[in-house]
Amino acid sequence: MNTVAMKAATFLFWVLAITAWVQGWDGLLGYLPTIGLIVAGIHVLEVLLFWVAFRKKSTNVRLDAIQVFIFGMFHLQRFMPKS
Repeated sequence: MNTVAMKAATFLFWVLAITAWVQGWDGLLGYLPTIGLIVAGIHVLEVLLFWVAFRKKSTNVRLDAIQVFIFGMFHLQRFMPKS
């Protein structure tokens, strides 16, 4: 799958997680805010990785750090060397 589609799916996840938190959904969808907190924690670690290893490759460090927090590895891939 391409990066744009994965970023769209990640954005949809964030919208659903925030909506579930605000509206207090029950059942399986009620777990979305908890999962969102776990994913946010992982994305904080990815922002730290970006900041330490890849910020020199960025033209707009602040915007890229925000996008890494929102989209995680799907945005971070652009800074990683292709193998």
